[in-house]
Amino acid sequence: MLTKVSIVNELSYRQFEEMEAMEKRYYAAEFITPASEAWKWYQEYPLSTIAAQVDEKIIGFVNLFPVKSEIYLLLRAGRFNDSLLRVEHLDNGRGELCYMFLSCLVVAQEFRGLGVTSMLLNAAIKPYLGFPCVSVITDNVTEEGVRFSENFGFSFICESDHHSKIYEQSWVNFVAQIKNLP
Repeated sequence: MLTKVSIVNELSYRQFEEMEAMEKRYYAAEFITPASEAWKWYQEYPLSTIAAQVDEKIIGFVNLFPVKSEIYLLLRAGRFNDSLLRVEHLDNGRGELCYMFLSCLVVAQEFRGLGVTSMLLNAAIKPYLGFPCVSVITDNVTEEGVRFSENFGFSFICESDHHSKIYEQSWVNFVAQIKNLP
C-alpha cells in the first residue's frame, strides 16, 4: 500500500543533498546545481524549491522561480547553463515584470504516474498567481524534459551552447496547462 505523498513544509540541508542525489540518477553532473548552492537559493528565497515526500523521504521536487531579466535573456539565447545559477541571479518576483524559470523537475521513477508532478507544479505556481509573470522558460538536458516541455505547450527556442534544448511559453498558458492536470 502506497503511503501518502505530501508537500514538505520546511526543507533541511540534508534534503537538498537527497535532491542532488536524485538528480544524479537522471542528469550529468555538469547540469546539476550543487546542493550547497540550491540550499542558498532556498534560504534566500524559500519559494525556489518545492519538494514532495513519502515517509519523510524526498520522492520529487521542482525548482520554479523568477530570475533577473538579464539571466532570462541569457537562458533564452542558450548561453547560460543553469548549473551556474547563483542566488544573486534570482529575482523576488515583485518587480514590474516577472520572468519565470522552471529549472528542474524530478520525480523518482517508482513514483511517476501517481500525480506527483501535478502536485508539485500546482504547489509551485500557487504563490506566484498574483505576481506580474510574463513567461516561463525551460532548459532541457534530457529527452524526458523535452517531452515535458512539448506536452505542456512550450515552444522550442534554440539549442544551447551546452547542448540542451530551450523552450518557452507565456505564464498564463503555463498556469492553464497545470490547472488542467488530473
